[in-house]
Amino acid sequence: MLEAQLMQGAKLNLNSFMGSLGLPHYGSVFFVDPTNGSDSANSGTSPDKALATVAAAYAKCTANQDDVVVIAPTGGTGRTTETTAITWAKRRTHLIGMSVPTAQDARAGMNFTGTTGTAAGSLTISESGCIFKNITLAGTDDVNVPVTLTGDYNYFEGVDFKGALNDTTGDDAAARALVITGADENLFKNCSIGSDTYTRSAANASLEFTGGSARNKFDGCLFPAFTDAATPLFIKAASAASIDRFAWFKDCVFHNAVLSSSTTMTVGMSIHAAVGGTILLDGCSALGITDWSSDYTAVKGCNMPDITAANAGFMETVAT
Repeated sequence: MLEAQLMQGAKLNLNSFMGSLGLPHYGSVFFVDPTNGSDSANSGTSPDKALATVAAAYAKCTANQDDVVVIAPTGGTGRTTETTAITWAKRRTHLIGMSVPTAQDARAGMNFTGTTGTAAGSLTISESGCIFKNITLAGTDDVNVPVTLTGDYNYFEGVDFKGALNDTTGDDAAARALVITGADENLFKNCSIGSDTYTRSAANASLEFTGGSARNKFDGCLFPAFTDAATPLFIKAASAASIDRFAWFKDCVFHNAVLSSSTTMTVGMSIHAAVGGTILLDGCSALGITDWSSDYTAVKGCNMPDITAANAGFMETVAT
């Protein structure tokens, strides 16, 4: 509704916009336009004075003020070109895309370049209380981990965490779309984690938990994959004490595109028997895997058949 009004020439009412995000109070707002913005000539304080990169807008933000970076594209793909890695380390600082609220390929977002081989992440979110909404996080360089989350109490809605958008990355066992390490109580709603654009052939994963991450919830999320081997994974928590309490997946779909010639995965998840918490599958479904998990000690299901090696729930396996 808001985007349609803007396209018809309506002016942006910041109070209404921020209220729709759940921010009755907000600090400074900085606009980013990947097509017509400028980091050197513009201040970012209005759409017609937009910056070109999120990195430049983030540098202007102040922690704990509910400052907001708004990606408001006027053309092209709507994604910025970020040439350096960003550490999002300012509490209560938010990143919002002015785009149609789709779970996949939101037209507002960031594209990371020049960070080839980065292991720690092109974007590291290390602080708490931040909102990320209606954006795509992508990179076509050889980046093993485009996004790393170490912060707590953050909210992600309609965020597309793309991974393995490079043939070399897809063949690398260290590739991930998102790594959550020591991060607690984050909520992911209607997000997409992974990609079915490039094939994956190594034992990599869309999502990995490490460091005793606790009480993270995924609500209505999609995990897409396209593989040319049986070894890739949707989820990895292969070390002891990777998770604390639980990781809750509610109404999530794990989709390996076997009807589009993808190879069936041996397992959807690699989960250590002493992972430290519960992988809770709540009304989830999967396509293109032989078994849900490598180990079922910590993998439990509700609102679906029992999760066991003999009964894989709503899973369907299609031969290729």
